[in-house]
Amino acid sequence: MQRKLFLPIFLSIILLLTGCKKTDLTPSFLYITEDDLNNCVDVSTFNADHDLNFDIEQLNDLTKHSFSHVNVYVNNKNLGCWQLPCKVPVLHTSATDSATVVLLPAFRKTGMNRTISGYPFFNVLRKKKLLVPGETYNVSDDPPVYKYSPYARFPYFETFSNSSSFSPTDTGFSTHSFYPTVVDGRSAGQIVLEGSDDKFDVVSTGINLPVYNHYIYLEVTYKTDNNIDVGLKISTGSSPNAMHQIGGIYPSNGEWKTIYFDISNIIFAYNYTGASVTTANIVLSGNSKPNLPSTHFEIDNIKVIYQPAS
Repeated sequence: MQRKLFLPIFLSIILLLTGCKKTDLTPSFLYITEDDLNNCVDVSTFNADHDLNFDIEQLNDLTKHSFSHVNVYVNNKNLGCWQLPCKVPVLHTSATDSATVVLLPAFRKTGMNRTISGYPFFNVLRKKKLLVPGETYNVSDDPPVYKYSPYARFPYFETFSNSSSFSPTDTGFSTHSFYPTVVDGRSAGQIVLEGSDDKFDVVSTGINLPVYNHYIYLEVTYKTDNNIDVGLKISTGSSPNAMHQIGGIYPSNGEWKTIYFDISNIIFAYNYTGASVTTANIVLSGNSKPNLPSTHFEIDNIKVIYQPAS
């Protein structure tokens, strides 16, 4: 009888001792703000990296972003996409060994879409950080410094410093177009609607774009009193001047903002002829806002960027 009881008692003791060994689940934390990602673009070698000759104003405009989210990776583990500002818990860090941290800026596709997309035009930046369990690492103490990928191309870039590449459409909808001015110390294109002059509809010069296997984005930095409808006029061999609405810009409440439109799938969908490129024009339109004596629409810069998809 004693021998029969010995084995269960022995196993119970082993299980009890094993159960006493606990894993330390104390996380460290990464605290990330909007400023940590939106004010850290290095363009000091941009012209040399891209064989371009952008002026100081264009280079400055390339640093203007408005990322709302961040994808976080630690030691090659995906910790998810977080809305800024955020405090990200990181488990299994060491008080003595540095971790590899990657922060990828992200934004809502087409500005208002629920889908969050990582910004594909920066080089991936890896930083070694000592993340001690129980402690918080503020990214602002050593923020990332991003550079544009050398594969990124800029087929269209309008800063409104001296002129405008927009003109009224040929629909007779309006005679307005953006004219260069200075707003809040920025070179910007401006349209002001007053009285019965209550609409505008403008189109950019043509842009040549790749069709296959590329990221293609339209980016707009703006300040506006009312909505702006954003569309593309796309021409291929079999479908000239086809219009496609891609989204809208909401009033910015007196602030400058940047919006991002992923137009890759739209461009690909118009590849009817198998051609390697297609021509697109940006179309912007808007209306005056009721009960306002004048409605202002201002754009600091607008650009199209593409690069091969990895």
